[in-house]
Amino acid sequence: MLYQSIDAEYGWPSLLVFSLIFGLGLYAAVASLAYAYYFRRNRARFMPDYRLNRAELLHAIRWSVYGTVGNALLLLPIQLLVAHGYSRVYADFGAYGWAYLPLSLVMVVAFAETCIYWIHRALHRQPLYRWLHCYHHRYREPTPAMSFSFHPLDSFAQSTPYHIFVFLLPLHDAIYTVLIGFASFWAVSIHTRVCWVPPTLINNTGCHTAHHWYYRYNYGNYFTLWDRLAGTYFDPAGLPERFFASKYGWRRAAALPVLTDVGNIPPAPAP
Repeated sequence: MLYQSIDAEYGWPSLLVFSLIFGLGLYAAVASLAYAYYFRRNRARFMPDYRLNRAELLHAIRWSVYGTVGNALLLLPIQLLVAHGYSRVYADFGAYGWAYLPLSLVMVVAFAETCIYWIHRALHRQPLYRWLHCYHHRYREPTPAMSFSFHPLDSFAQSTPYHIFVFLLPLHDAIYTVLIGFASFWAVSIHTRVCWVPPTLINNTGCHTAHHWYYRYNYGNYFTLWDRLAGTYFDPAGLPERFFASKYGWRRAAALPVLTDVGNIPPAPAP
């Protein structure tokens, strides 16, 4: 298992180093590439009205570093518990039968999705918003640079459901590791303001752009199910036209005609 191997080979400080290298390295690489591609090279295509705010960009980078370092420190006790066998993470694919692998994936995603929705919604209530979540919402218009820009306690709270699950039910190490890594890629992708996924049950980039623009909608992580059930879903079609890449980017990707608010996609009610 990953944490067990790292701890056994190099000792507990190596777990902290691993988290820092992975988190900061992924942020530097993926966020930089996304920013360069969408906000510099193809700005005229996707967001022609974007103008660099250097102070905001530096603030986002600084808080992304704070958040990543803080998260690595907060995660270390959990990594040690997993490494020393106190969780239910397992390495043998056949230990619980092959059918359990997809079942456990569905269960952990459903569990995390439910928890993250309500944690995120709670973070938009005072005093948690003022204490923690306001640092991420300083930026009303998302960019990849702000994808990791969280108070450490905020981002850690939203990641805990995955870690809690492995102390409740068995989960294969590969699934556990991939889910944690994928969450980081997802965080960057939904802050690009360019949507490549149709507006279905997926909490796509358009949904998250609406979350930042209006603050009180679309709290889900990967899916919009809880937002639809709880009445907090906002259709990205209702965003201002300046966010056309968040609204219609997926149609451009599929070479489909772009519809407007006065066309076949009615705008959502104004908040």
